[in-house]
Amino acid sequence: MGFGQKNSSSDDNSSGLKEDLGAFVDKASAHARVRAELFMIEAKEAAEVYGRKFHFTVIGTVSLTIGYSLFLVGVIGLLGFSLDGSSVSLKNWTGVALGIALLHLIIGTVFIKKSKKFSKGRPIFEYTRNELKKDQQWTRQKKKP
Repeated sequence: MGFGQKNSSSDDNSSGLKEDLGAFVDKASAHARVRAELFMIEAKEAAEVYGRKFHFTVIGTVSLTIGYSLFLVGVIGLLGFSLDGSSVSLKNWTGVALGIALLHLIIGTVFIKKSKKFSKGRPIFEYTRNELKKDQQWTRQKKKP
């Protein structure tokens, strides 16, 4: 072997190592790309499910709060009329406040129940669970002699 000449056996080994490393990098990047796509699908699904659940919960909570406040206003008005010695009647503003309070309490209860039922029937991250199960089965098969 002279100066500038390469050993043919080391050249074969290094080119084989480069090819193996290149194949590994290609497979790893393809795997990462597939996992990223799976993550995006799952994130969209979770955002849809939990976004709707969040909106129903917020609408229900706001309606319940308004209903409770109007109920208190109506009861305080009725107490004021009864303590004043006036006739207690629901034909004035207290009756309207209690009616609107009842409406808000019903709407709030419906939305809260709807938010609880909304995600019960839909499994979240179904694709990821299936992929993880496949990965576990594959690793078990690889470990068996």
